[in-house]
Parts: sequence; C-alpha cells; structure tokens
Amino acid sequence: MDPHSTNSEQPIALVEGELRLIGGLNERLFRLLAAIEKIGSINRAAKEVGLSYKGAWEMVERANNLCPQVLVSTAIGGRHGGGTKLTATGRELLALFTRLQEEHRRFLESKNRELADNPNLVFLLRRLNSKASERNQLFGKVTAVRIGAVTVEVSIALRGGDTLIASITKTSADSFGLKYGDEVMALIKAPFVMVVKDFGGYRLSERNQLKGTVTRIQRGTVNTEVVIELAGGDSVAAVITTESLKSMGLREGDTVWAVVKASSVILGVGT
Repeated sequence: MDPHSTNSEQPIALVEGELRLIGGLNERLFRLLAAIEKIGSINRAAKEVGLSYKGAWEMVERANNLCPQVLVSTAIGGRHGGGTKLTATGRELLALFTRLQEEHRRFLESKNRELADNPNLVFLLRRLNSKASERNQLFGKVTAVRIGAVTVEVSIALRGGDTLIASITKTSADSFGLKYGDEVMALIKAPFVMVVKDFGGYRLSERNQLKGTVTRIQRGTVNTEVVIELAGGDSVAAVITTESLKSMGLREGDTVWAVVKASSVILGVGT
C-alpha cells in the first residue's frame, strides 16, 4: 500500500515509542493528571483512564513523592464536598508533558514517512506485524490459480525457488480475489508436516515435498520438534513422535523433505 495514500486505511507505524520522563513518569500518569484536572475527582478520573481507585492513588502518591512539590492536592469535606485537583506545579508539569507529546508525535510521523520509502523494510515489518498462532508462517507470491469444481489450487513461489501448493475453497478464493503476483502468507500447523529422510524407492502423492536440512531438534518425552531449513532460508517446523525420530536416526545436518498436504496449507492475504 502506498504510505501516502489518502484512503481510510492507515499505514503500519514502522517506528513506535512511548514518551517517558526520568523516574517512570509516563503517559498513563499524565492521562490521569489530565482527567483529574478536568473532572476534579480522582475516583472518576481513574475510571475514565481505566485504572482502579487504589492504582490511581498509588500512581499519584508516587509522583508526589518524586517531585520537590506535590502535583495533586486533596480537600476533604468542606463547603464544596472536597475533591482532588492539580496544584500549580502539577498543571505546569502537565502542560510541559503535553507539549513534549506533540513534539514526540511529530518526530515519529517524520521518521515513519522516511522509513515508508524503503520497500524492503515495509514488507519485513508488515510480516512481523502479522498475528497468527501457527508455528509455520511462510511468505511468497502467487504463480498460478487453478479453479476446480469444488476447490481452487494456488501455487505459491517461496524464496529459494520452492513452490508450495495450497488447496482452498472456491468461496475463500473468491473472497480473496487471488491473482498472479499477489503476496500471500501460508500457515501450516507443525503436526501437519511429515518428515521424510528416505523415500525407499517410492514416490509420494503429496505435491508439497520441500527439501531442506535439519537445523534443530528439540526432543521431548513423547513428541519432538524438528526444524528444517529450506534452500531459500525459510524454516519449517514439524512435530513428530520421539519414537519416529529414533527409528529414522534423524540428526541435525541431515537432508530431509518436509511433506505437507495441500489441504493443510492455510492462506492469508493482506488487507
């Protein structure tokens, strides 16, 4: 997506950061101070910023102890029923932090605009920003879309030259609007990856047979995780039984094939 696009979708923030003063005086404290200044009640101010009454008081008490002069004062009872308000020092510090926040916001916007001109960095951070529970997340580009009676077969070129085949429903394909050149994310559950060390003269019917090298073996009592590095540098994790590991005599450095059913590949597309 063009980072300068005028549509409603906001570009991903490549650089983020919270403004924090020395001593741990952070944005949450100053949101609380601003709410106290507006409302005049620490109880209602705490609710507005999502803090408990006790948590708000602890935050205020710590800030009061840190500063040479108190930031918040409380009147108990009296003609107006008491209340909580900022002192002159509290209002001065809140105004200073508000100005710093605006400068901080402009700085981040400037850096994000600069970084958005680097396509490699944008792609990397967009991928890192994806949130999925699957152990295997592979990225590639669509090289073919073959429509069948019930399912659609999608060919995905991974870096290094490997091709991954995904079989998805026609409904999903229609909703994605997949076409040649689209960038997609392929999700594969680790238990769905079969590890083959020696075909023994047989050929398998599965289309996805990704050749690689075992780079890590994490043994467990019952199951073991095997990590396989493909030619292009992508890693695929498989979960096999520890008994299978022993029977294959599998070791780090061995050449193996990660075999995956096309129906076990879940596709994700950018929005």
